[in-house]
Amino acid sequence: MSESDSFIDEVSEELRRDRLFKTFKKYAWVLVLGVVAIVGGTAYNEWSKSQIETEARLTGDLMRAATSAGNADALAGLAAADSPSALIARLQRANLLESQGDVSGAVAEWRAVANDPAAAPIYTDLAWLKIIMADGANMDPGERNSAYERLMTPGAPYRLLAQEQRAMQYIRDGDIDAAKVELSAIIVDPEITPNLRARAQQLLVALGGEITPVTTEG
Repeated sequence: MSESDSFIDEVSEELRRDRLFKTFKKYAWVLVLGVVAIVGGTAYNEWSKSQIETEARLTGDLMRAATSAGNADALAGLAAADSPSALIARLQRANLLESQGDVSGAVAEWRAVANDPAAAPIYTDLAWLKIIMADGANMDPGERNSAYERLMTPGAPYRLLAQEQRAMQYIRDGDIDAAKVELSAIIVDPEITPNLRARAQQLLVALGGEITPVTTEG
């Protein structure tokens, strides 16, 4: 390579570096703004998560205090708040009202949860189960049967408890044979808990039914 070619290459390289430096100076603010946005966004997310956790702890403390004091009005205020804990507060208030003898008030709260389209199924199903347990004898038969169908869907979280309640309803209706069938099905269900099996067995025996030994495959 001749000296003139080498000189030209060096000049070209200097010119490229100069243009790059000028471009960097011209748009450096964009880079700085991007860095600030990333750092600021990360900091805001951390702050937001911290605020949510703090609010959840505070709400939990308030609910425990209100429940311990039997203060249904305080729980009503938490239930009316626009927060993820509102449904929990409403269910807690319903339980408190029931324990204080206000069954109609408790049922009203459970119905509000059960009919909330935004509530997760685990909450709405629990509310329907509590309604059946507290006021099943006074429910419209069509509504009650619809609730049983919903609660006893395969995979539903409170399926066996709802089945137990339906057996109790059969007993109230005087249909002892249907109650026995329901209780027998509960006893042999592979997902049953020991406490529920013991209750179902005791009730089945009290009704004059026979307990089929539970066998396991091995």
